[in-house]
Amino acid sequence: MTFDHSAVTESVREYAGVRTRELSTAGVGPTVVLLHGYCDSADTWRGVLSRLAAAGQRAVAADLPGFGLADPRQPGPLNPQFDTFADALVAEHGPVVLVGNSLGATTALRAAARDRQGRAVALLTLDEPVLARHWLARLSRRRDYARLFDIAGALPVPDRVVHWCVRRGVSTLVYAPGRAADPDFVATALRSIPNMSAAAARARDAVRYARENPFTHGTLTVSCPTLVVHGAKDRIIPVTASRSLHALLPGSELLVLPKAGHCPQLDDPDTVTRLLLDLIARSGDHRERTG
Repeated sequence: MTFDHSAVTESVREYAGVRTRELSTAGVGPTVVLLHGYCDSADTWRGVLSRLAAAGQRAVAADLPGFGLADPRQPGPLNPQFDTFADALVAEHGPVVLVGNSLGATTALRAAARDRQGRAVALLTLDEPVLARHWLARLSRRRDYARLFDIAGALPVPDRVVHWCVRRGVSTLVYAPGRAADPDFVATALRSIPNMSAAAARARDAVRYARENPFTHGTLTVSCPTLVVHGAKDRIIPVTASRSLHALLPGSELLVLPKAGHCPQLDDPDTVTRLLLDLIARSGDHRERTG
């Protein structure tokens, strides 16, 4: 089956005072709100958006603050900025189905937990990272490494070397083993990290975000149908993180995709779209039973 990528519309929007780029599809049903991961952009959802458009499903994906073509983030903690932005998306497009990958999964989860008006009718997380306790997660929370990042950012590393590292990182860490990286997606990664200064800044904020989220979600209550998905071939966040999240959310479902990596929406957009449409259908049944 071929997909009409022109069915995905690009526009400039503003949420919570943040000017951003939004990709959207026309359709019916609750609006699917797609939130990307760290150092990523709305472009990560183009494959899923094209498939949702073919299915006649309304959806939006926006660049989160400080990523893609969105306005830079403000000084201060990161969580409140992502939370406020997500709440504005929910308020604008509700009822919504919240979907997120990595940092976006955490943001979607927190938005669903804050929802008290029934605007979030379903939640799908992909490779949610906060409950990961592997060595990288522990190391990133040990200290802020600010001086180290300042030194790294000032190093005279040629841009071509940075670009090689970015390409290698996308192929090795974002996609599952054996999957070829989409050149268009690689181009968005290079836009995010064009030089050594940008690489150091991204790493600095990644550590800041990890330190704001110390291995716990606290007490969470999510009342809408929830599907927790993780790629078995994820080389950034271990599957145990999503298993822990599933245990934290009574009534949630857990699905491990055997051939997907850290971004299942890139490795297998067909499966992610199918799971999403099935969740939307089941959320409608849930609303009818509890309404």
